[in-house]
Amino acid sequence: MIIHTTSKNRRLLFSLLLAALLVLAGTCTTASGQETTGSGSGTAQVAITGVTLDPAIFMQGDEGTLTVQIRNSGTSSVSINRADVLSPDIRVVNYQTYDKVGTLGAGNELTFTFVLKAGGTEGTFFPIFYLDFTSAGSMRYPVPVRVDTTGILVSVIKCPEVFSEGERDEITLSVSNPRDNPVNSVTIVPTGAGITASQTSLFIGTLKPDEEKQVTFGITPGQPADLVFEVSYRNGPNLHQESVTVPVTFGDRRIGADLVINNVAVKSAGSGLTITGDVTNAGLKDARSVMVTVGEPARPSDPNPVWVVGTLEPDDFSSFEVSCTAQGAGTIPLIISYRDEEGRTYRETFSVSARTSVSENSPVAGTRQVPAGMNTRGPGGIFMFGSGLGQVPVIPIIVVIIAAIAGIVAWRKGYVQRIRDRFRK
Repeated sequence: MIIHTTSKNRRLLFSLLLAALLVLAGTCTTASGQETTGSGSGTAQVAITGVTLDPAIFMQGDEGTLTVQIRNSGTSSVSINRADVLSPDIRVVNYQTYDKVGTLGAGNELTFTFVLKAGGTEGTFFPIFYLDFTSAGSMRYPVPVRVDTTGILVSVIKCPEVFSEGERDEITLSVSNPRDNPVNSVTIVPTGAGITASQTSLFIGTLKPDEEKQVTFGITPGQPADLVFEVSYRNGPNLHQESVTVPVTFGDRRIGADLVINNVAVKSAGSGLTITGDVTNAGLKDARSVMVTVGEPARPSDPNPVWVVGTLEPDDFSSFEVSCTAQGAGTIPLIISYRDEEGRTYRETFSVSARTSVSENSPVAGTRQVPAGMNTRGPGGIFMFGSGLGQVPVIPIIVVIIAAIAGIVAWRKGYVQRIRDRFRK
């Protein structure tokens, strides 16, 4: 009898222990996101299904949004008291927005959006998304938020050392994004006193992480000044700016066409003169509509008052021939006009000595002039040069050489021996 009572006590003790374990398991489940309704009709399971940060990486002082989605995957509704974000490092701008949430039905979703503001310290912080259930329990989820002050990089990769007033030059910029998240609405605006740009602004758009783009501006300065390129962009909804300054100073340089002349010759042609030579483009850009003529006191005349060369590329040259009259002039101004890529006209003047003129019918320097009717042959006679070493009789020497070669060939072929044998017989 005593043994039977002890057996019943053991069974009762085992049942109580099992019930306690079940209650403990239910309590643990509630702490992890489950809530048991007061009626006991079912279990409501609330889970986080999505977390989004915009921007993905904050800069110091940036504002952005944290969006959290939750879902009730249970079979009954669950009552939510409030939702909040808790952090000592990241400020929540709309911290009272979700003080009263309400009921989330079975199978339904709910989205919470919080406005966060980064502080002045770089690093990665973990604000906690906190969900407080009405009946019992709560949910906590840490969200990593990274703050990085790195901005986009703007550099000048092509720019002249000095500028010329009123002349157009090109400046090329490189804009790159060294951040780990994209930046948007990248825009470049050039500013400077007395400086005219080909574009008042240039829109690049989105720069992905580690992406680089190059842009070129045409710049025409009217005075020395600082040319500032203001680069604005957005990290999420936040506007940021970077800038690069290019000092515009004037100086002597030749980046355009630079025309030079050489091989100039002046010859008399009847009552006028003919000037010939070569014009070369020693500059760095094309010279267009190149024309050559003469200036006062000389006057252009037919048949070539103006010689049209056309376009001369860098390091290219062309010959010219200009006709003119210049009675009593000691020098002749040779004028070369051309246009640049913008259509501006340039003129360069070169002085040519008129005293070096020679007649086309006159003998050139080094020849002899003799009266008409005289024998113009040299003293060497026919087939001889005029004088000095030129008096050697060329034709007889050639005949002797040919005869010697023929004799050597005949001797080697045996013809000479045969002839001797015939004479002996």
